[in-house]
Amino acid sequence: MSRFIGYLTIGVIEGLLYGLLALGIVLIYKGSRILNFAQTSFGLVAAFLAWWFTYKAALPFEAGSRPRYALAIVLSLAAVGLNGFAVEHGIIRRLRSSPRLVLLVATLAISAGNTGLVVLLFNRNEQQQSQSRMLPSFLRVSFTLGTRFVKGADVEVLIVVPLICAALALFFTKTRFGIAVRAVADNRDAARLLGVPASRVSVFTWVVGSLLAALAGLMITAHRGSLDAASLSTGFLVTGLIAALVGGLTSLPGAVVGGLVVGLIQSVASFVFAGTQGAADVALVVLVLGILIFRPSGIFGAPEETEDKAAFVPSLRPLPSFLQANPANRGFSLVGPLVVLFVMGMSLVVGSGTNSIISSVLCFGIVGVSLTVLIGFTGQISLGHWGITGFGGYVCAVLSAKAATPWPIAVLTGTVAGGVLALIIGLPALRIRGLYLAVATMAFHLAATSFIFRKIGGTTAGVPVNRPKYGFLDLDSPSGRSVTFVCLAGLVGSIILANNLLRSRVGRSLVAVRENEKAAATLGVGLTGAKLLAFGVSGALAGFAGALYVTNAGTAQQAQWDLALSFTLVVMVVIGGLGSAWGPVLGAFLLFGLPLLFPSLNSWLVSISSATLVFIAATRLPGGLAGLVQLIRDKLVVSVATLDPATRTQLTEVSGPAGGTGNLPTPARAGTLEPSRT
Repeated sequence: MSRFIGYLTIGVIEGLLYGLLALGIVLIYKGSRILNFAQTSFGLVAAFLAWWFTYKAALPFEAGSRPRYALAIVLSLAAVGLNGFAVEHGIIRRLRSSPRLVLLVATLAISAGNTGLVVLLFNRNEQQQSQSRMLPSFLRVSFTLGTRFVKGADVEVLIVVPLICAALALFFTKTRFGIAVRAVADNRDAARLLGVPASRVSVFTWVVGSLLAALAGLMITAHRGSLDAASLSTGFLVTGLIAALVGGLTSLPGAVVGGLVVGLIQSVASFVFAGTQGAADVALVVLVLGILIFRPSGIFGAPEETEDKAAFVPSLRPLPSFLQANPANRGFSLVGPLVVLFVMGMSLVVGSGTNSIISSVLCFGIVGVSLTVLIGFTGQISLGHWGITGFGGYVCAVLSAKAATPWPIAVLTGTVAGGVLALIIGLPALRIRGLYLAVATMAFHLAATSFIFRKIGGTTAGVPVNRPKYGFLDLDSPSGRSVTFVCLAGLVGSIILANNLLRSRVGRSLVAVRENEKAAATLGVGLTGAKLLAFGVSGALAGFAGALYVTNAGTAQQAQWDLALSFTLVVMVVIGGLGSAWGPVLGAFLLFGLPLLFPSLNSWLVSISSATLVFIAATRLPGGLAGLVQLIRDKLVVSVATLDPATRTQLTEVSGPAGGTGNLPTPARAGTLEPSRT
């Protein structure tokens, strides 16, 4: 019994911390209808700043003392509050009218930027990385409750979090501005008509939300006894999001209740299944699926009537028919085959290490194509796709190594397994879409890496992959060329499959579902079949990529399938361009190829650069890198076409006498997706 009490104590303490993090998530969501995936990054910044102010900075009071720590907390909270203000004023306000996918990816970019800033300031070299860090606590008490040793930092959580909740409750019920925040959350347009300053409310929610994340980061660091980026990364974010989802994204009290529910379920699962690693995460997946299926609005949340449009997919329109035969267009159409030949030729002259990197980037490209099918074609958001990729990879490895299955059959089975798993995960999509579904896929990925892959793999060494030889195709060759050729063929085949799917009647049905489900159903489109088809095809491509990925690596290991990579993959396809099947390949080269080919690039530079590219894609280049390539093609083709008098006349008729763009192909607005014939 005392052991059970100890587990409950842990559950209550950590549940309150999850609730505090969820409070900030819900507050920002109520004020701006944005699900903030950068929430834990604010806590990360605050924790590292507080540590530096406490032990390193030239400030009054003795280093490490309680007065110095109090001053450090004030300074770090001020810095994070300014960060939240800058984010809302400089980024969120400019993207306010954008689809939710844009805002979601923007928060992922903000998280990458904050993480890169922390690495740049505190973790950029080996000496800094090996440094032990911790935060003190104000209370110098300790006692035992059951089998749990409760220290001062734990008591602070039990005192501070309820006080914060009480203060917020009084503010939102007793002050005019607090009531205004609630009014904006209920109906933004109606509140604006009544004179409620919606922009000020948005700034307030982002500043206070970031401060709540900062406090959560400070307290969980003191609670766990050490400061490292891992304790304030994706795992903490997922539990906070689940807490907000369970309690209801529109309910502040629900956030705290949801946090306690999550903390207690984790503790009870750890007690019941003691010794089984990952059991708590599996319990969270079951909780999330149950909430999404039976009460999508959460325990205390109100149903939302807003349409969850995720479209951010400018189309790559074909050239007018009279420009199709233009020599410049024909020359441009050879770029793809030439790139394929270049990669093949490069593989012949480089070493095994470079070939392994090329193969990995090609596999990431295939995952990008699978995400294009899911997000670009159907508007369903997945933030756990790398977990599906890992499942396909593990199935391939286990069959080839333990069941002596021929490699091609193992790859095919891994592909099918990825599709079947995606169908299972996609079942909640029959009732929900958008942000809620994104949290569900995140929860699955967390459970997959901590439990499923551990059970399949058995040990940390992973499962080796038997790489056979088929004539000249020696997959086990030290050069790695054969694996590169197979991965390249797989990427080309995936792009062809996605393009053919988009051009088909089925593809047009998927796009119709993405744009307006009710209108699509009125026109006879089967919503259930369309959604499940998108998940199935996307999952199969992801499983195929996983099988090739582990073939290239030689083993399937749990460490390969980090949840953060799922976030990076979504950023990758947005940078590359969701309007084309080949656009994510460009994003894969930038986000994965360059850092792997040039390891001297600092991780902070990669994080900050990717964040910058996302903002450029969202504000200045809606078509991503693929849209930029098309723009270059169009200008080149038009420039060559003007040399012919007859074509110049046709261009004048299309563009208008003023020489405007007229009907010439340009990246379309978000929300349209047309198959490219070039």
